[in-house]
Amino acid sequence: MTASQTDNDTDSSASGRGRTGRLFKLLAAAVLIGIAAIWVGFWLHHRLTHVSENDARVATHEITVSSRLAGRVTGFDLIRGDRLATGARVAQLYSRPDALRRRQLAARVERMQAELDAQAGRIDLARRQISGGIEQMKDVLAADVAAEKAAAADATRARHDAERSAELYQRHGVSEAERDADRYAYQAARAEHDRAERQVRVDRIALDNARTGLLSAPQATIDNPEVLTDERAVMKHRLAEAKAELAHQRTRLDDLAITAPIDGVVDETFIEAGEYVSAGQPIVMMHDPADVWIEAKMKETKIAELAVGQPVAVHVDARPDIAYRGHVAVIGHAATNQFALLPNPNPSGNFTKITQRIPVRIAIDHGPKTALSPGMMVEVAVDTTVTPAASDGRGPAGGNRAARAQPPASAS
Repeated sequence: MTASQTDNDTDSSASGRGRTGRLFKLLAAAVLIGIAAIWVGFWLHHRLTHVSENDARVATHEITVSSRLAGRVTGFDLIRGDRLATGARVAQLYSRPDALRRRQLAARVERMQAELDAQAGRIDLARRQISGGIEQMKDVLAADVAAEKAAAADATRARHDAERSAELYQRHGVSEAERDADRYAYQAARAEHDRAERQVRVDRIALDNARTGLLSAPQATIDNPEVLTDERAVMKHRLAEAKAELAHQRTRLDDLAITAPIDGVVDETFIEAGEYVSAGQPIVMMHDPADVWIEAKMKETKIAELAVGQPVAVHVDARPDIAYRGHVAVIGHAATNQFALLPNPNPSGNFTKITQRIPVRIAIDHGPKTALSPGMMVEVAVDTTVTPAASDGRGPAGGNRAARAQPPASAS
């Protein structure tokens, strides 16, 4: 083989490798161009068929729990993230005087009920006192025994109240006047009990005399049943007032125990145990994790393409691993600049036109709502190719309510 032949073979091999390399590069470029064209096609199709927005957040009904009454907080241990069931205790205000007042009113109602029952016995006795004799005196004795028991119960309760007031007075829990009032009430109740006991003894002597014939039935004192009935009517009204006062005190005592109005999660606390809170002062802020939605601020130039019920793809920045889907539930009728706290006057006459934002509410149909927290940033893409027949594209009041009540079939 000559040198010239070797050179020719080398040139041919190099030329072949060059052509192969160029062909490979052209093929790779064609593939890349094809991929880019496909990507651009998908992107363009998505741009033409969807309205996308990244100015969107997770929203919810934030509920501020406050106290109806003022008082010192004696029980509060909640922190952010605590879960509460409906009716669970949020905070407890100082309630000892109110609890004592409730027991006092309950004892008063019991006493008045006993007196009313005794009065009913007296009325029945008076109506049956037409033939006299031993049976009459037995009934008198029974009525007075019932009155004596009522007086004994009243004296016992008054003694407890006096002892409790004396104890509270030593701890500066009540005033001297309140302590003296309870002590005088006890003395009066004790005197009433002594009188009732004496009356029972007199009745027993009268019954013994009636049995021996020393006291005949016509000689017995007979009360007027009509007068007793009128007195009992007055007693019933007083008892109703006492029961109403007791119910009011129970309501007040219940209001001192602040409870959760819903099942939810504590988002913020505003007090500490031992603080004094005023009526209406916020204590905690909470929300229901299952009651969340997306609040998107859409450009006004895109609102014409939106309609209530259109499906929405939702991308949550904090949960990229979860695919959320929803639908347009409410389309606002006022731009966000109308609700600015500080108006922007323009006395100089200069004006710069900027695109305003319209709030759009998006209901979540698919995806765990409990994984979302209020305020999380999300990105939404509304499929504008779907136009529900029930919507006029602006989300009127009726359409908004219907969309909130039931998501469209295309979004499921």
